[in-house]
Amino acid sequence: LFLLLQGASALSAAPKTTNNAVDSRRAFIGSAAAALITVAAPMASFAEGDSFDDLAMPDEDEVKKQNEAELAARLKKKAELQKKASRPMNFKDSMVREAEMQQSLKKSKEEKRNAMCEELGRGC
Repeated sequence: LFLLLQGASALSAAPKTTNNAVDSRRAFIGSAAAALITVAAPMASFAEGDSFDDLAMPDEDEVKKQNEAELAARLKKKAELQKKASRPMNFKDSMVREAEMQQSLKKSKEEKRNAMCEELGRGC
């Protein structure tokens, strides 16, 4: 307590400063306090320990079920792809597929006209 009183008397004995200097010091102290509170608040929430419950390791049963589900999905997809690839395509199916592809690539007169205008750089 005695030291605080000496510090207070030393501050009062300090030469008077202009209002601008005092205001800038007050502004600095205020912003420093706000920064300290902003930084310290999240640290306090981590100190409680509640937020770490979400990081707990999952049970072995949950991990096993998840792995089995992923494996089943991969195996199902693989079986579908193998079935699709192993199906022999005869000449007729191939021709039908090619005709469908050609039909989907065909453009109407309007689309052809717009494509040509775009290629030539005209604003048709």
